[in-house]
Amino acid sequence: MSYDPTAAPTGLEFVRYEKKGHVAYVTIDRPEVRNALHTYAYQDLRRVWLDMQRDPDVHVGILTGAGKAFCAGRDIKFLAGYQARGEQTPHENPGNADYFWGGGGMPYDAQLDKPLIAAINGFAVGVGLTLAMQCQLRVMADDAWLGDQHTNVGRLGSPQAKYLALPRATAAFLTLCNGRLTAPEALQQGIVNKVAPQEEILAKAEELAAMVVAGSPSAVQAATRLYRISSVNPALDEYARQLDRDVAGTDDSKEGSRAFVERRTPVWQGR
Repeated sequence: MSYDPTAAPTGLEFVRYEKKGHVAYVTIDRPEVRNALHTYAYQDLRRVWLDMQRDPDVHVGILTGAGKAFCAGRDIKFLAGYQARGEQTPHENPGNADYFWGGGGMPYDAQLDKPLIAAINGFAVGVGLTLAMQCQLRVMADDAWLGDQHTNVGRLGSPQAKYLALPRATAAFLTLCNGRLTAPEALQQGIVNKVAPQEEILAKAEELAAMVVAGSPSAVQAATRLYRISSVNPALDEYARQLDRDVAGTDDSKEGSRAFVERRTPVWQGR
């Protein structure tokens, strides 16, 4: 099936998407909320991943964030606004046309088999960390950091993905303690490929992209498919999604969102 360039996504509101040669550049563009993701940002990302998969001229992608953050995770203020009205966000509401638990904006959701390079220009937290981990190659600014932070706001997220992708003690530190990994720590543990000053991050990512493009596209995509398949456990993921739904419906989840918006310490009830 041939690719129609006019079918490339247009009207993207929360993501910048451009192609140069065989490289696709994807920039999360919500700097006012540190590139936090909500229903409609997830949808923009999904459109991009699907287009990358279809376009035979795209051999590799570079993912980064606008401004000083890579991605601050889910948009908690967006979530809290719906919770305050006793509602679910569109992508978490089974009765909404935009329903897709987890948002549907992850590369793995679109079964993307083109390799991605994360140019981690600033902190990557929660869903932002998941995004970075779904990129096969990673370049990190020397002042950036990685974190999970889900339990700080009464949510679960996808800890199983961290347990599969990271050293288990490191993953536990991130998911249970809400700890942070600095760029040197991430490099030492093999979580990122390169660390550089922020102004050099994109250039370093482009160097890796050129190395990918030098290889056979069909072989690269086959290797990327195996990377993706070996990184997931479908039965575990389904169980994790159910647990995430359960946790999302607790009083603690609502309290976590309220406390975040009100900039105070949550008062947990354990229910």
